Amino acid sequence: MISKVYPLLLIAALALAPVAAVADDDHRKRDDIDAAVRKGEILQLSEILKRVKPQIDGKILEIEFENSKNNPIYEIYVLDRSGHRLEYEVDARTARIISFEADH
Repeated sequence: MISKVYPLLLIAALALAPVAAVADDDHRKRDDIDAAVRKGEILQLSEILKRVKPQIDGKILEIEFENSKNNPIYEIYVLDRSGHRLEYEVDARTARIISFEADH
């Protein structure tokens, strides 16, 4: 019986390893965001949402933070009233919507 348990534990550990790596990356990203907010480099997400919500028509589905080329942005994914998925890119420093795209 014991010889059957070890392979199952190994399979479970290997299956969960990528999840742990993603969770660790998410935790590091969260720490980076918190540090940038404390330094005043970007606005808090609650402030971003307060400023852009009047310009967004629909239900927010997901929000992602991207910091490519030192250009911190929030990608806000929205489901509009007609069922289309929209993506807003918002400057994390100013809360200005810098681009808008509809998925078809």
